[in-house]
Amino acid sequence: MASDFSIRHAAHIIKRGGIIAYPTDTIYGLGCNPFDIEAVERINTIKQRPANKQFILLAAHIDQVRSLIVLDSDQESSISLSTEPTSWIAKASQNAPCWLTDNDNSLTFRISKNETVEKLCSALGHAIISTSANMSGKKPAKNALEIHRYFHTTVDKILASNKKLTGRPSKIIRLCDNHIIRQ
Repeated sequence: MASDFSIRHAAHIIKRGGIIAYPTDTIYGLGCNPFDIEAVERINTIKQRPANKQFILLAAHIDQVRSLIVLDSDQESSISLSTEPTSWIAKASQNAPCWLTDNDNSLTFRISKNETVEKLCSALGHAIISTSANMSGKKPAKNALEIHRYFHTTVDKILASNKKLTGRPSKIIRLCDNHIIRQ
């Protein structure tokens, strides 16, 4: 896991519009401040990814996304009882920036169990953008060597981990009807 200093430095970079690469629950991700449209657009450029593709927000706890989504108590209970990496699609609130929502006014988020993500989001005071750390169409990075090969010259900081990540994408569930989109 990254040192507390590295995490604080990464949070400082994000607050100033920077892009970082970091380990998540499953693979390495690229992240930035979700409220900074220029940083979000820069991630699309770095990944050579279509601008209309939706991002996931990673948070340390539900309070970091609560103002951006609309949840009822049953939906919140489902989220809190989840034990595996699960990304949730919820109705976006009026506070959610339009670049984070899809055509159905939905927003996707995950409450991360990764210690680096938890500390980073706590240092920021809010969720972070997450998208797989790869060029569009390539395999996502699962270790520090792969992340350096892909992005050492294009991101502002890499939070490396000695842990090999699973490489399995998270489950995705649409909360309005509990439909499992990806197992």
